[in-house]
Amino acid sequence: MQTDLFGNVPEIVIDIHETGGKSINSVKHLMSMMDKEGIRYTIEKIPIGDILGSEGIAIERKTVNDLVNTLKGSAAGVPRFTKQMDALLQYEKPYVLIENILAIRRDPMKGCVYIPFSTKQTKGKPFFVTMERAAYIHPNSLDALIESIRERGIEILMGYNALHSAGLLYGTLFGEEGNRKKTGQRLPVIRTRKGIDGVANEQEFFIAGFPGVNVVRAKSLLEKFGSPFDVITSTDEWAEIPGIGSKTISSAKKMLHTKYEEEKEENPEQTDEE
Repeated sequence: MQTDLFGNVPEIVIDIHETGGKSINSVKHLMSMMDKEGIRYTIEKIPIGDILGSEGIAIERKTVNDLVNTLKGSAAGVPRFTKQMDALLQYEKPYVLIENILAIRRDPMKGCVYIPFSTKQTKGKPFFVTMERAAYIHPNSLDALIESIRERGIEILMGYNALHSAGLLYGTLFGEEGNRKKTGQRLPVIRTRKGIDGVANEQEFFIAGFPGVNVVRAKSLLEKFGSPFDVITSTDEWAEIPGIGSKTISSAKKMLHTKYEEEKEENPEQTDEE
């Protein structure tokens, strides 16, 4: 990571894609807040996450539109989103910010959510007119996608609008009271989708393959039980690890005890003959 002319290292790294365009998102509000407080940050292309902070913090910013497009887009949408979330687990403290999730209206009868995009106050009166866009995704599908993020061990920040979300970002990065420059604080590290090197890393990668188990939890499980074999034969005791609950344990047991059945693909030649 580059330093300035005086050798100062940035406290925050922001992905360059979050700073473009005319619309004011939560990241741009965050940048204004940091400018006001004299907090150093740098803008770079980041392979994983949108904002990197100290002590292993990585934050991915999403809007409800992003999640809707994931569900309504091509067949590759959800798998691509899943890989993105799994990559975020390379960081010790992964977060996903959903910028306007608290502002939507849910209509389970019509099977859609209403996403606001403009609000204006009636002149001289205490009335507000909000324009909304209907996205025909059932609220339950949206909730299931959000829950899949939580099950991976990623904390979710739920915002109302861009400014409120910027406050959530600032509080996550610096603490609610803006505490900074603690002794021994680790600065942001840009990580890539690196390969596996060494037995210990292979063991961590193996255990982190269980639903809801990230790299940090995998390390904790291995430190407690010793070997991967001892970890998978002690699933009932996983609850002793902070952050692992009954859902993660149930998912792990299901994965271990469900009989393997390979998904069969159609034979292209056979399809052509038909």
